[in-house]
Amino acid sequence: MSVSETDLEAIRAGMKNVKKPSQFDRVYKDECVLSFENPFCEDGLFVSLSSWFGFAKDRVQADSAANNNTLYLHEKFHKVFKPKEDIPEPTKLAIGVEGGFNAGPQFDIVKDHLLAIVTSDGIKTVPLVDELPTIVIDACNAIIKSDGASYQDDVLAWEDNEAVTDSVYANDLVQVENPPKISPDPSQWKCEEFGTTENLWLNLSTGHIGGGRKYADGSGGSGGAIVHFERTGSKYPLAVKLGTITPQGGDVFSYAEDRSCRDPKLAEHLAHFGIDIMKQEKTVRTTTELNVEMNINHDSFAILEGNKELPPVFGPGFQGLTNIGNSCYIASVMQCLAALPEVAERYSENSEAIFMTSPSDIPNDHITQMAKLITGLCSGKHSKEGENDNPAYQIRPNVFKKLFGKNHPEFSSSRQQDAQEYFNHLVEVISRSEHAEAPRLTGSKRLSSLFEFESVERLSCNSSKKVRYTTSKERMLGLHIPIDEATNKKEVEDYKEKLKKDEAEGKKDEKAEPVIPEVPLQALLSRYLAEGTIKDFYSSAVKETTTATNTRRMKTFPRYFVTYLQRYYVTDTWELKKMEVVVPMPENLDLTALRGSASLQEGEEELPAGEKEKKKEPEIQPDETILAQLTSMDFNINGAKRACIAVKNSSAEAAMEWVLQHMEDPDFTLPPGEGQESNSGRGSSEAFSEADVQLLMGLGFTEKQVKKALKNTSMSPDRAADWLFSHPDDNGEEDETAASGPPPDAPCEDGEGKYTLVAFISHVGKNTTCGHYVAHIKKGDKWYFYNDEKVAESENPPFGFGYIYFYRRNDVAAWD
Repeated sequence: MSVSETDLEAIRAGMKNVKKPSQFDRVYKDECVLSFENPFCEDGLFVSLSSWFGFAKDRVQADSAANNNTLYLHEKFHKVFKPKEDIPEPTKLAIGVEGGFNAGPQFDIVKDHLLAIVTSDGIKTVPLVDELPTIVIDACNAIIKSDGASYQDDVLAWEDNEAVTDSVYANDLVQVENPPKISPDPSQWKCEEFGTTENLWLNLSTGHIGGGRKYADGSGGSGGAIVHFERTGSKYPLAVKLGTITPQGGDVFSYAEDRSCRDPKLAEHLAHFGIDIMKQEKTVRTTTELNVEMNINHDSFAILEGNKELPPVFGPGFQGLTNIGNSCYIASVMQCLAALPEVAERYSENSEAIFMTSPSDIPNDHITQMAKLITGLCSGKHSKEGENDNPAYQIRPNVFKKLFGKNHPEFSSSRQQDAQEYFNHLVEVISRSEHAEAPRLTGSKRLSSLFEFESVERLSCNSSKKVRYTTSKERMLGLHIPIDEATNKKEVEDYKEKLKKDEAEGKKDEKAEPVIPEVPLQALLSRYLAEGTIKDFYSSAVKETTTATNTRRMKTFPRYFVTYLQRYYVTDTWELKKMEVVVPMPENLDLTALRGSASLQEGEEELPAGEKEKKKEPEIQPDETILAQLTSMDFNINGAKRACIAVKNSSAEAAMEWVLQHMEDPDFTLPPGEGQESNSGRGSSEAFSEADVQLLMGLGFTEKQVKKALKNTSMSPDRAADWLFSHPDDNGEEDETAASGPPPDAPCEDGEGKYTLVAFISHVGKNTTCGHYVAHIKKGDKWYFYNDEKVAESENPPFGFGYIYFYRRNDVAAWD
């Protein structure tokens, strides 16, 4: 098929902006940078030959007019399912080998590519034929061959995350004498404890065969392997999963270390039981493969609502988010935010105005990508019944995850994360961007103002009886769970005794309902309101060290009260564990009793601060225990010391929160006492690092541009570089309509302390670094269950098992 001379003239006219991407360039060919249209959608995707950004058909002409681009690669994909007769029947009990079960897709993807030309009459497509200019053909072929930005991000995020190291027990593993010989016939394998035949593990010390642990959805093994480990005095820690053994190794787990590991002597250890590793073939999936399947195809509808199949819902407000690998923490937080009318108004209803003012580097603009995702969730455009497996109806938050996790040691990885920490991080990042880009948005308030409240601490010197009030801003309230105040303590103790007795007798009642401690919310609030004692307090009133008491209250009540229950704790061995407890959270909440004043009350006398007190207070030294915990997580030693000092060694959790909030501070890695706290003020000429300024100017920017970028990014050179490249048209002049630097300290919203529950996030798993997050959201008078890409009506919302709760104040007014 030939191309007309008229079309060739139009192509030649647009050639001047065509660029061929290299294998290292980022090509956004998987979806539109402003929406979630992709090559599987009806109109396909159009990838600019100059910017390598993908656009939906209805956005191509706007991009063409704004950036003088007229040539695009048009991608159109569709699935063609293979006839059943073309899928060979397995002849071997193995996966992914010749004659084994076919683990690959049961369909082919047909990809069509054309050259699209934008003219005054619209968009015209022509075939990719040899008579096209070489530069155009080369650019199109390079885009087609490119892995795409999403794939590159996935590879970088997963790289080294799943690194499995040798077990410390492998080299000196004890193996019993006269071991049992293991049958090579899989049909003879069964759990020696409970008789089950699935998910079986061979203990490499004793030859015992036991079932593995249950998965989060209730499937999996019987738990016999860990029962054997504990019953034998925890002396035999290593087990290999039967069916995963190949000449290259097998799926090994250390119960003593509670992790997957490598056994460098696996062949030797298996030979002890008569197993020749060189003759083994894989017949079941490994733990890693099952974890990937749980991440990519996770279906836990039944986990929190009594194993019921819930009726799915579709349309606006009921769009799911595809799990792209441990991304459920992002999905749960974003679904809750998108359900708030103030967020939907700013980022969905106002999205076109935001898109029209996007900078040239669209994928790296926080405001644009926030609008893209919120609009996708609110519009329901990709939510349609019967299209669950159709890529055209899927929203994958690859670009969003990459951007909002950039430069963060945890959120930039593919590991599971704490949804509470991510919520704080996300709100902080987007609020800073809102401050810098205020003219692009409706209203003057930042997103963080929806959740911010002032807390007040009252400090009372026990010797002088004088008091001091201090206030601080917070956006979440963590509530400690006093497990010892459970209302069903006797029932819990009786249940635990029964479990011990059954275990001693080798019994296991599969139908027995577990008895979980139940702690009323009032116990949590009472613990928050309780008076604390401060030892070794230096009082400026009596000029000596004494004791003091302190209490906390809420000075203001935010529009949205966000609270998280502190279900997670660190054991004596520094393991993060989850507290199994029910806290029945009400749908209507009255916080009036938490109200407190920051002013001296009648009869109170102020406890002076002053320089003398500051000088006489003993210098705080970092707590070695807390310091060890933070540095074990690869945080900078100086940053960890700053955290300990900042929270006065109050707890490891408080220090961790401080680190996450301040790790991007320019002086985070400097020794305590050095850095910007000694400067006259952030943003002054003395606050700029000359080395950072010169480094950034070396990228081709002026001194004015560089200093403005540093001011807008809290003096972080890495973030300043990103800011410069995403604001290429900014000449560095100060904008009088919006101050630079961190967002201003605006007053908190306030009102009556009565609230209604509108959403909550729950976590399934033993700690925040594994497991799965889901969200329940109320719309109208119904609750809905959001589980990654699936959304359904909720029949029995698990109010008592949530982690993060969102309450809306009953007397809210319009949000500007």
